[in-house]
This record gives sequence, C-alpha cells and structure tokens, in this order.
Amino acid sequence: MRALIASAVLVTLAAAPNRAQGDRPRDYMLSAQTAGDRLLFDYFGIGGSLTYERRRSFFSNANDYTLNASALVSYPLGQAYVSAALRFLWFEIGVMGGYRVVWRNLSFAPGEDRYCLECDRAARRRKDPILGSGPTSDHFPFAEARIQLYAPFNDYFVLSTLLAASYQGVQPRSYDWLFTDVHDAGVIMRWELLAFVKHRDWGGIGPYLQFQSLPRAGKHEPEFAFGFNLAVRPGIIDRNDLFFLTVLMRPGDPYYGQHAYFAPVRALFFYRIALQL
Repeated sequence: MRALIASAVLVTLAAAPNRAQGDRPRDYMLSAQTAGDRLLFDYFGIGGSLTYERRRSFFSNANDYTLNASALVSYPLGQAYVSAALRFLWFEIGVMGGYRVVWRNLSFAPGEDRYCLECDRAARRRKDPILGSGPTSDHFPFAEARIQLYAPFNDYFVLSTLLAASYQGVQPRSYDWLFTDVHDAGVIMRWELLAFVKHRDWGGIGPYLQFQSLPRAGKHEPEFAFGFNLAVRPGIIDRNDLFFLTVLMRPGDPYYGQHAYFAPVRALFFYRIALQL
C-alpha cells in the first residue's frame, strides 16, 4: 500500500492560501507561497489528513517561517506530528516530530514460512528469503531534520534538492508504508532531487531521484530509486486545489515497493484543498 501520503513530497509542494481566480495558473504550487493561515485537506484513496498551517514573512516576502500541526488516518496507520520550517530566499531548513500507530504492520522476520495471512504467496516468499510473521501492530515516535534548496531557473523549469536525517523507532525488519521499504529502528539518511518542467496552462512534470541509507541488521544499506512527479491544479472547486502524482521504482529489489501488490514501485496520488482562515 503506497497510494498513501509521502511527507517528503509534501515538503516540496504546498498549497497557496488565496482564493482561486479564473486565471489561476495550473502550476501555481511550484512557486513561492504567500503568508497566511490555512487548513489543508488531503485525500489519498485509502485515507486522509488535516493540517493547520501558519506561514509568516519576515525581512521582506523573500523569507518566511512555517508552522504545521497535522493528523492523518488511513487503512494501515495513523499519525500526528508538528513541524517548523525557516526559508531564506531559496534555502530552507526544517524539523518535524510526531507519533505513528501502525495497525497493519508487516514484519520481515527470518526462519518462518509466512509473510502475512492476506498477502502470503509462495512465489513471493521464494524471492524474499527473510519474509516471515511478526507483530501485527506497532507504535513509535518519529522525527526528522532537513535542509532544502530551491532553484527556479526560469518560468518553465524549477529544481529542488533535499537532504534529511530521520529517526523511526520501528520493530526490526518492519515494512515502511510511507516509503515502501524495509528497515530496522534507527536513523535514516535521505537525499532527493526533483525537477519540474512547468507551464501555467497545464502544471508541471519532471524526474525524481531518491537515495536512502537504511538501518538493517546492524548496518546501513544504500537504496536508490528513480521515477517522476506530476503536479497540477485541477480547478474542481473555486478555492485552491492540487492534484499530485509521484512514482518511484527499484526494479529487481524484492524489499522495495507496494508489497500488497508485489510490485517494486512506490506510487502515490493525493488531492488537496486549501482553505484560508
């Protein structure tokens, strides 16, 4: 299950607060956002989230700070977190912390001939030698610190890169529903590179690269994935909205991807509505 949210994606794309106008460009969310208080409603197929966002400018509109409080409920998990970010022109630093409860936990324990009752397949177990049974639920704190650089080259191309260190207190060999990989508790290092070719009439699309260093069996193992992102304002409602699709792939990696579908692909879509307060 990875038609869910990805907090890494939401770091880059935030909905603007102004009431939509008839000429609102479809690529508006790829520009710097204005100050204000807003509620963000996200729908992603098997769940949803509600976020309160407070954004304020200082020393001109080129710099701002953002405070968020968010709650999410979905088929496999629920979580709540708070975050803060400080942006200086095109450079941003941010921190977040929260608590997650997983009620559809998949644990990859060695030595047992079972993956889980709902998704057990002999062919899959032959590909994944460490698959086995484990705790059916989990709950743990998580936290992240990141730095991000935005580079809007012109009206048609924007680039963003992010470096983050996060902590998750998960069970050993747990399946991560948000990043669709398998890892132990500990610090996860992540680097992302996103680029968008964009136009005000149709939105933006571009390549997406991600590298992670994951704690597994007492050491950190590298993981590289590639794919694309698509962002557009559908204009379904009068107020600001956003449709976002992200796809990452690791062909041939049995530990990566949407395990409910036995595919080495992480796919996410969500539809967002932003309401100004």
